Amino acid sequence: MDEEIKKDEQKSELELAQQKADEYLNNWKRERADFINYKKEEMERMAKLMQYGKEDMIEKFLPIIDNIYLAVKHVKDDGLAQIQKQIEEFLKKEGIEEIKTEGEKFNPETMEVMGEAEGGEAGMVAEELQKGYMMSGKILRPAKVRISK
Repeated sequence: MDEEIKKDEQKSELELAQQKADEYLNNWKRERADFINYKKEEMERMAKLMQYGKEDMIEKFLPIIDNIYLAVKHVKDDGLAQIQKQIEEFLKKEGIEEIKTEGEKFNPETMEVMGEAEGGEAGMVAEELQKGYMMSGKILRPAKVRISK
């Protein structure tokens, strides 16, 4: 009988140890999953932070781009035209696209009206005064336009 009691005690100690081991393993698995999720969230936050920094830099660069477009428009210089082309290629590589306005219907989400012009179909863009830009579906700057009355 003593031997049976001893075996039962050993069996219950073994079961208790197994339960603790299972509990520790499950806790470890949960912590591991939480850490992996945390790591993913941190990577996403860092990517967003880098995106905001990139947007800020591009927004500061836009007045320089505007001046180059004006210079190309008023001074026929192949050097300036080449610089303009390089800037357009750079913007395209960075995922920045111009907001199309020429011949388009006025869109208040992407354009800002700076005045009206005579002639043409009402509500259509008559002239682009300043280019607008989008990045990853977000408007960096709306296009400034004149629309037809």
